[in-house]
Amino acid sequence: MIIDVHGHYTMAPPQLDAYRGRQLSSLNRPHRRALAVSRDTVAESLQEPLRQMDERGIDVVLMSPRAAGMGHDIGDGRLSRYWTEVNNDLIRLVADLAPGRFVPVCQLPQSPDTTPVAWIDELRRCADMGFVGCLVNPDISGGLPPFTPPLGDRWWYPLWEAVVELGFTVMIHASATRNPSFHLNGSHYIAQHYAATVELCSSRIFKDFPTLRIVVPHGGGGIVFNLNRHRSLHRLDGLDDFDEALSRLYLDTAVYDQDSLAMMLTKLDRSRILYAAEMFGTAKAINPETGRSYDDNLPLLRAAAREADLSDVLWRNALAAFPLLARHLPPGRTSGEDHDDG
Repeated sequence: MIIDVHGHYTMAPPQLDAYRGRQLSSLNRPHRRALAVSRDTVAESLQEPLRQMDERGIDVVLMSPRAAGMGHDIGDGRLSRYWTEVNNDLIRLVADLAPGRFVPVCQLPQSPDTTPVAWIDELRRCADMGFVGCLVNPDISGGLPPFTPPLGDRWWYPLWEAVVELGFTVMIHASATRNPSFHLNGSHYIAQHYAATVELCSSRIFKDFPTLRIVVPHGGGGIVFNLNRHRSLHRLDGLDDFDEALSRLYLDTAVYDQDSLAMMLTKLDRSRILYAAEMFGTAKAINPETGRSYDDNLPLLRAAAREADLSDVLWRNALAAFPLLARHLPPGRTSGEDHDDG
């Protein structure tokens, strides 16, 4: 079995963008309205992703709303709540239409004018709908004041308490940026995820919440290229051993070259590496050297492993990182016996 822990509903029907346009035209008076889209329309939007999954041998994708589209930097907490509800309801429908293939992960109604306490009602609503985790944006205002506190700050603790109580798993994921110096996909996301890794490793969050599970995508923003830098900083600052701190996080493999994947497999704790391609996103362009899209990284991961068993990375670790995931899989699927994991 192969589980991709990092997917976004980038193929959402145009009705979603139309809804957002109408919502933004009345920023001063936001209203809660239902999204007018049929089940058949949503089902049709899933056919190409399912075809690609079957072609690559990917059994399950954890599906969340479009990251840039979360739009936490726009409007106030009420607008964010209404927009978040619409997106999460849509993700729930996606999972209903392809049970056992798409598993729902929610966004939160983050906003610069709210604190984590205000997001917990939506977290609980999604838990009641069978979601297995949530995206957490570490840069709520998109790089402008008011700045978001670092992830290890006690400001976040009400959210971590609720996440642990519900058995959820957190995936750190930035949304839009207002900083004109940053390319959204090329630098902003990677920079935010790298920074999140550094801040979490230097915090006491896992001492205060030892059962908290956090995933940082794109190999922790590429942290593997600077391990000795952070080992030194942790010694200079009197912090816990950096490797021990890093091993408390899960990092995904939404990385698109063989050498980088090999570094992850050889330098990081294998039990904390989760397979991800983030299909349908940034790396969907065709690589002229292979004729396949850049995000088709399973062949690269297998080559990087040099014939070593990858079942931990491809599915076992995902079940450990997302304990609620097992209830979405048919009986017997959690053994991985129905798929070649080599």
